[in-house]
Amino acid sequence: MSRAWFQGIPPQQRAVYFRCLATLFESGVPLLASFDLLGRQTECRPLAQASETICQSLQGGAPLSTCLAQHPGCFSQLNITLVRAGERSGALGRVFTRIAQQEEQMVELLQKVRSALVMPLVITAICLGLIFLIAPLLLGSVVREMGFEFQDLPWMTKTLVVAAAILRHPLCWLLAVTSATALTISWRRQRQNPAWQLALAKFLDRIPGLGSTLRLYASLRFVRSLEMTLAVGIPLLSSLELAVAGSGHVLLQQRLPDILTAAREGHDLDEALACSKFFKPATIQSVKAGQESGSLQTSLNSLARFHQIDLDYSFETFTQALEPLVLAVVGGLVGFCVIATMLPMIQMVDRL
Repeated sequence: MSRAWFQGIPPQQRAVYFRCLATLFESGVPLLASFDLLGRQTECRPLAQASETICQSLQGGAPLSTCLAQHPGCFSQLNITLVRAGERSGALGRVFTRIAQQEEQMVELLQKVRSALVMPLVITAICLGLIFLIAPLLLGSVVREMGFEFQDLPWMTKTLVVAAAILRHPLCWLLAVTSATALTISWRRQRQNPAWQLALAKFLDRIPGLGSTLRLYASLRFVRSLEMTLAVGIPLLSSLELAVAGSGHVLLQQRLPDILTAAREGHDLDEALACSKFFKPATIQSVKAGQESGSLQTSLNSLARFHQIDLDYSFETFTQALEPLVLAVVGGLVGFCVIATMLPMIQMVDRL
């Protein structure tokens, strides 16, 4: 899944692709014709190229799961395993529908995250614009016409003038672009480093509020993946491996051996998950109730809905807590700009 990001595949395009594939297959369109149609209609170039290659492989008699495995940048290991299970069980249409639903749910979660971050980013850009525009317009020629020298200006005004000059200097933008490029390259390299991933996960996990939200998000992805893999007939151990990989949380992935060891030794699923020390007690109890009642998949489906509600509430709480903090920073910055602008005028009035 992460490699798809490097190829520039937007999550929305992936969701639309799988939804169209599920609709075409359920409508009776053959696989070869379905991928040929998707390859010609999709706007995502990597998916279009993958569809063309899949058509050629299908014409050669290769199984669909093998064709998908040739494009790890477009299709995750979970997608490939589910398709392979659907081929063996004869429930390929159901698998396409479940994959489409999961992709759509992931898009919905990403949109909520983005919406929570839009306001702080926009306000930050406006604040930088204030410094960039107000200082030159109000403190440039006006201060000189008042007869002030730079060394005579108050320290707040000097700070604002210097900050505006730095932001307007081409070297500043060159350094910003260079730094952003270097950080992006370093991020793409380091994100493949297990030690760096683990250190970053532990750091984020210790941040109040953010750590619990990330764990809840990972638990939601785990529960949805586990329910989907069990529903299509994948064995429990393989389902656990896929669900943990699909959670996207390094701390849970690090504890996968403990979970698998407990499951192989004959422990119940709730006990195996408790060995990870990652999930909330309510999650463990829900899994235990599902096992005892013989309706584990139904329990996992209900648990996913509850996690979704909790995650929505966490996002809302995070947004509400972020708004006053952003407003306080913006208010302080605007107030600083106003005072720094007014101080030379006040000094001029005192001279009169």
